[in-house]
Amino acid sequence: MKLKLIILALLFSMCSNVTQESNEEIRVVSLSTTHTEVIQTLGGQDTLVAVDAFSEVDFPVERIDAYTVTAEELVPLNPDVVIIAFDFNGIVDGLESQEINYVLLPPAKTLDDVYSQIETVGDIINKRSEASTKVRDMKLEINRILDNSNFGSVSVYHEIGYTYGIYSVNNESLIGQIYNAMGVENIAGLAEDPFGSGYPALSEEAVIESNPDFIVVGHSDYLNKDLSIRDGWGNLTAVQNSNVYFLDDTLASNWGTTTVELVSSLAGVFEESAQTNVYSDYLLLISLMVLVIMLFVFTRRTTKEKI
Repeated sequence: MKLKLIILALLFSMCSNVTQESNEEIRVVSLSTTHTEVIQTLGGQDTLVAVDAFSEVDFPVERIDAYTVTAEELVPLNPDVVIIAFDFNGIVDGLESQEINYVLLPPAKTLDDVYSQIETVGDIINKRSEASTKVRDMKLEINRILDNSNFGSVSVYHEIGYTYGIYSVNNESLIGQIYNAMGVENIAGLAEDPFGSGYPALSEEAVIESNPDFIVVGHSDYLNKDLSIRDGWGNLTAVQNSNVYFLDDTLASNWGTTTVELVSSLAGVFEESAQTNVYSDYLLLISLMVLVIMLFVFTRRTTKEKI
């Protein structure tokens, strides 16, 4: 199965020059919000004949529930290729059974994965040049942000789920990789994930014991955003210092062209605190200088009075 996917991706890449010379538009069904986003960014929205129900589009197109759709239901759309990020509802076996071309592009675990998937989508929709330009610009901006990351020694707990158990990100996830690149300590960085997804389950006790400096919540499960009402969380450093941040869940779950915004948003969490710390250090220095001057004046005055 994996070999077929690799061959398909290579086939699209090899045939891209030929298809670009044709006036026929490729017909794409995107069952991934991330790749719908990429296709639109590259200017390939005309290739879309259907998208998953959660994709953000501003043009009329058929919407499909990616969690429940079957390959048989996609046949009438006559797609040239179906792009999927997950094998929901046995869709892979169904597509193979119906002899429908598909490309599985799972959640990126590194920035290189992000860039590679954008280029792959560019090949599929005959937008190779646009994809290359986009990747180049993204690399420049993301590298600029990471190069300017100087947040000191701080720790973070990143939450991606709470209602059905506490889930975080480890070093095998894209966000975990971003934290590493920023030099921020991720308390779940080494947490084991038996499924290899990069999203380990944590206990509340583990979070409380780690006592992170920052908490980033990247989901909408927790409707009451006051984390202090969670048992034992009110004493966490992040909660007491109001260093709890809520990341847009769409931005947090996608790994496409908005990855630049994701990196920028995560860096912004720590930049504000770093600036505050610098300001606090500056005020402390001023206070010490004033104290020294007052002590000097007091000493001089006392000496004169004795004389």
